[in-house]
Amino acid sequence: MKAILTTFLILSAVFLRAQDMKNLDIITPDNKKTTLTFEETATFEVHSLDSLRIYNHAGVYRSTLKAVKGILLKDILKDITFGEESPKVLSEYYIVCIATDGYKVVLSWNELFNTPIGDSVLVVTNIKAATNGEQENELALLSPKDKATGRRYVKQLQTIKILRVKI
Repeated sequence: MKAILTTFLILSAVFLRAQDMKNLDIITPDNKKTTLTFEETATFEVHSLDSLRIYNHAGVYRSTLKAVKGILLKDILKDITFGEESPKVLSEYYIVCIATDGYKVVLSWNELFNTPIGDSVLVVTNIKAATNGEQENELALLSPKDKATGRRYVKQLQTIKILRVKI
């Protein structure tokens, strides 16, 4: 009986953790939180990549991701409001994308909305890794135009924080 209860608790914890990874919390500078569910990602235009080679910070090849499908990060964020005084101040904002294990990457607001990089940064909804493992119902972040593509590859993306530079 004890073994059955232990197994049930472990499976419940795994299930709850998997459920959490399906949602993406977006937190604005005034600490308002919006949650985008995995199901809601289907309402956005899907973008695909046949494959993407992942390189580390030193430019060394690590792996190839195949059959990547996702939505543009800027499409997710374009309707988020956070009380900006004027469009001019948007230059002071940056976006921190955080994985469940605490890994973080940063993009500036201008980089995302005012450069070609923003036209390719994906919140990935499905990917086939080089190991032939399938990632489904789990979110990730990729910036395919980066030279070191692995630096901003965020597996198990959980939170996006929009912050303002304070000097």
